Parts: sequence; C-alpha cells; structure tokens
Amino acid sequence: MKRVLVLAVLATLSLPAAAEASWTLRVEARSAGPGGYVTCGTARTAVPVVADWVELVVSAHSRRCRVAAVGPAELGATTWERGRVPQPYLGGDVSSLNKSEQLGGVYRDARGRRGDALRILRAAGTEWVRLRVWVDPADGYHDRAELLRMARRARAAGLRVLVDLHYSDFWADPGKQWTPAAWEGQSFAELERTFTAYTRGIVRSLVAQGTPPDMIQLGNEINPGMLWDYAATWTGCSSADDGAGGTREVCHTENWDQLARLLTAGYGAVKAESRRTTVMLHLAEGGDNGTFRWWFDNVTARDVPFDVIGASFYGYWHGTLAELQANLRDVTTRYGKDVVVAETAYPFTLADEDGWANIIDTEAELIPGYPATPAGQAAWLRDLHAVVRAVPRALGVYWWDSTWTAVEGNGWTPRDPSQGNAWENQALFGYDDRLLPAARSTASGS
Repeated sequence: MKRVLVLAVLATLSLPAAAEASWTLRVEARSAGPGGYVTCGTARTAVPVVADWVELVVSAHSRRCRVAAVGPAELGATTWERGRVPQPYLGGDVSSLNKSEQLGGVYRDARGRRGDALRILRAAGTEWVRLRVWVDPADGYHDRAELLRMARRARAAGLRVLVDLHYSDFWADPGKQWTPAAWEGQSFAELERTFTAYTRGIVRSLVAQGTPPDMIQLGNEINPGMLWDYAATWTGCSSADDGAGGTREVCHTENWDQLARLLTAGYGAVKAESRRTTVMLHLAEGGDNGTFRWWFDNVTARDVPFDVIGASFYGYWHGTLAELQANLRDVTTRYGKDVVVAETAYPFTLADEDGWANIIDTEAELIPGYPATPAGQAAWLRDLHAVVRAVPRALGVYWWDSTWTAVEGNGWTPRDPSQGNAWENQALFGYDDRLLPAARSTASGS
C-alpha cells in the first residue's frame, strides 16, 4: 500500500531582515507514527514517534519560510531565534573493541570493506569515543594499560576521548557499586587518599603520553553512590550476579557526605593534571527528573564541583523522549551545567547470534514506532539526536556499545569466558560485520 503524506501548513512567516544568514525555528511537535517531519523552506527535521509534545529545532536560510508538518506529525507553538543551533556530536563507547579484535573480531564499512573500527566510525560521523576503566579486572582487559593504548588509537583516528572510571574491578551501575578488592578494608581516610591517587594517576598517565582526556566521568551510573560501603546514597542491601556463577550481596549505609568528599577529591585530582579536561557526573534513568533533582540537589548542597551532567537513556527502560528532554532542560537550567546523553542503544534485530540470550529480544520490549531493524535503529538515534539538539547546553549523545559484536570469549563477564554477549543486537555493526545505517543517521537536515 502506498503511503499518502498529508501536508499541514502551520504558518508562512516572514523572517526579519538582518545580517544573520541563519535563523532557528523552535517548534513543539509530536507524531502518532513514523514518517512525520517538520519542514521550513528546504530544511526539515523528523518528528519522533511520541505522544507528548517535544521541542524541535529547524534552521532556516531564507527570509520567508513556510513551516509545515508532513505525514502523521502535529505542530504546536513556534518561536524564532537568530543564529543556528549546533548539532550535538555523536560519540560511541568502544570499550569492547580491543578484546574483540584480539579474539578475532572483524569490522567492515557499509560497503563491506574490512578496516579499523575507529576509523570506520569516524568516517561515518562519530567524533568521540568512550572508554571504561576497571581497577583490577579478572581478565586484564579494561585496565589502565588498555586505556592508554586505546586513547592513542583514538587520537590517531581524529577522535576525542571520554574516560569512564568505574572505580571497581567489575561493572558499576545502579545495581552494584563494588569496591575494588585491593581497596577493601581501608578506613575512609585511607580510601579517600587511594581514590585520589588512582584518579590522578590515570589522568597523569594519559597526559604523559600526549593524550590528555577531553572528558572524564567520576563513576558510572552512580545513582546509588559508589564504592559500597563507603559512599552510598541509600541504606539497604543489594545483590547482583557476580559474573562467576554466583550472587554477591552487599549492605550499604547512606552517606552523602563521604560521597561528596570523594567526588570533590576526584575533581581536584583531574584538574591538577589536566585543567582543560571536563568532569562529568553520570546517572542512569535519564527520563526521571525526580531522581536527577534528588541526586544533584544533594551533591550541590555539599558544594561538589563538576562540569557536565551525564544521563543514560534507554528508551525501553527510562521513559519517553519527551521525559528525557524535559529532564535535560530542567537540570541544565537548575544547575547551570552542560548535559550529555552518556549512554543509549537500540536493537537492529531481535535475533541472537552467539547463543546467549540478548537483553532486548522480544517485540513487547520495543518502543512503539521503532522496529528492531537497521532502519528502526537508525530512526531511534536520529530522533534522539533531534530531541537533544533542542536542549540548550546539550553537547552530544554516546552509543553503547558500538563495537560489542558477537565474538567468542568477548562476553559480558571477564570471570567466565564461556558466557556470551547479551548486547550484540544493539551494536553499530551488524551480524555481517558491516557498519549499520544508525552510525550515519544523526544529520538533522537543517
């Protein structure tokens, strides 16, 4: 069946005569299905499939501009401002890449030509990479030595570097913030010195080899605090898979003051070695404004210094695009900081490649309007970028994990190489190893 596009003209506007060559339209929009977009002269921006209104921006290049909605899109209020709103950069977490390559992983561009994954991503539009660091990982990957090698590679490929310090020997996230084994048993004063020296040593090593980090995050998704039980944000017990066939339980006590001391010390350690490196504090649940206000109100009340607010946002877990935009807009205004989406992803298929069940593997888990296809994955990243672009002081979006394809031995846990990867259907390289369209999907068209 042929789709009929409906052209709904909102307004014909005469832009004021001025020296500026560009104007930006801010418009409220929503869409009941895929295929909708806003036009303004020759420029256009796709409208996300979202029931609630989001703000979008379109840059115009003429003094007369007919603003219109095409397809299932609806438009609301419009405002104009002089100048052009910059496009947020695209970043990609590539922490899995070194291990993948050493175990035989192959990466190809969209035409099937084998090459360096970093250079393939850079040619497609990726500007930053994100690299996680564990203190003493069981298999030796994701440690300081690997970080240094990957930072050199990234800079050689023309990429900027975000360093993701987990302050753990294993995954750190809202469900677990386990203290590195070598740091356990210390008094808090001793731990604070260890934490500071470790942070400063990481940055010093990067500076010494000529690759100072462009940005660094102190902790990963630290909604519950970090380094249990030294700096938790709530009291209780948490249990999680330990990656070795068992479960680990840790009980922790709320201690915002100690968390604030660690984060303040970490900020000082970074700036002592590299003044230009920006420092991010990163939370999960990017669509939950209540969580962000609760957390950042607590740390700002304790005068914790930081430069950037990072938010993980997975649309199948963390709310709608409208909720993400509202949260980002609120926190950048409330705290006066730049914001980034530090993690997002979406599947290009529901099929499994390595025999280890994927995190997202059923139709019921998908976001309406975004099928698990290469085109659906690309539409998700395009529309997320459009929503982020309209937020003042929004810097960029990072895909997680761009290069984590199915390679035997490169599974989710370093403690048991027989366990697989539950994320290969959300990488930016397909099961044929080729770069997917999502890597090139972020141009707004305006």
